Formats: sequence, C-alpha cells, structure tokens
Amino acid sequence: MKVDIIFTADEVSQEKTKGKICVVIDVLRATSVMITALHNGAERIFPFKDIKTIQERCKNLKNIIKCGERNALKIDGFDLGNSPLEFTKEKILGKNIYMSTTNGTKAVENSLSAEKIIICSFLNIKSVSEKLLEYKKDVVIVCAGTNGKFSLDDTLCAGLIIKEMQKHTEIQMNDVLLAAVRISESHENIKDILKGSTHYERLLSLGFEKDMEHIFSLNKYSIVPEYKNGYISIK
Repeated sequence: MKVDIIFTADEVSQEKTKGKICVVIDVLRATSVMITALHNGAERIFPFKDIKTIQERCKNLKNIIKCGERNALKIDGFDLGNSPLEFTKEKILGKNIYMSTTNGTKAVENSLSAEKIIICSFLNIKSVSEKLLEYKKDVVIVCAGTNGKFSLDDTLCAGLIIKEMQKHTEIQMNDVLLAAVRISESHENIKDILKGSTHYERLLSLGFEKDMEHIFSLNKYSIVPEYKNGYISIK
C-alpha cells in the first residue's frame, strides 16, 4: 500500500491528491473540533478558508453556528472559537456549523481534487486507519501545518496512522514515512513529544491546557468524518 505525507496546507496540489484518499489532519485544533462536534450531534460542518465567504453565506440562514479562529483566537462576531470543549451537545446538537480556521479548513479546501477526504486527529486514529485499509487505495496524509510551516503535532498524528496501518498491511516506506513513524515511537506521552513545539506552546500560553487533555485522548471516538458535497459529516 502506498502512503504519502504532505506537511502543510500550502503544499497541497491537484497533482498530489487527484484520485487518492486524503486524510486531513489539524490536531491543534480544527480537525479535533470537527470530530468532537460531529460526535456531539452537529449535523454538518461547512469548512471555508476565508471569513468573508462564511459571513456572506450565513446572512439569511437559521439554526447555524459560525466558528473558527485566527492566530488561535475566536473570530470577532462568530459564535464559537476553535476549542473542542466549546462544542457541547447543548450548543451544537442538530446544528449546521460554518467554520474557518488558519490552517485546517484551508487544508480541506486545498484537497478537493481527492477521490475522498476524511478527517482525522488523535481522537479517531484507529477508526480512520481501519477505513483506509478498507479502501485499498493510495493514501495522502495532509498535515495542515502552522502558517505554512511544518508542525510537529500533525506529523506525530500522521506517524501514528501509519504505525496503526502497519499492524494489518505492508506500507511502502520511505524516509519521510519512516521519520513520522520514528517520531510517533519516540515517547509514549504526547505532551512530552510536543513540548517546546511552536503551536503547542502557543496554545498553552493562551490558556488552552484543558483543550490538550481532550485532544490528546487517543481513539476517544470511533467516527470517521468525510467531506463531500461541500460539507463534513458522518452520514
């Protein structure tokens, strides 16, 4: 089985994704939010790169939630930010969510040439890996990165996906995949691996430590969200 990794949303192209299964990762925090919200009963999530598009599309809509962040902080005028702990059943059950984040929603939009786009974070690695094995097609793991740069947290998640898949099938390994797997094997504690990394330390400095406790819960959920027809859902 062939697997590739793209390390930032900006590097995603039609050439790299067309006809393949794309796994989009932005563990800190967009894809963790998406998975949590859908698990808690959100109907659909509409991801957009830019804020203006959401503002225009939501003018006359009801029963929706606008959420997202810029530089890790809630967008002015939006209902929720980008903390998965905000997306409780009481707030989002049955709602459509319109979302824009600095890196994660860009990674989704940039992957639209793929045959399928599925959403992953630490929260659902096992279920996503099992689904990839069912497809039996070439896979591209799209790491959102941080502002166009390599992000250790997303690469760690990519390594864990590959490691999980290797339990059941042979992966054509190269130095990039090997590096990701070696990162995932470097320590059992996610916090210790990410200590000192740019995005992780930024979120800690803003007081999002409880977010991390949730986000670092491996395989907490069994859902596999998929993007199709303009939105992400589990149906």
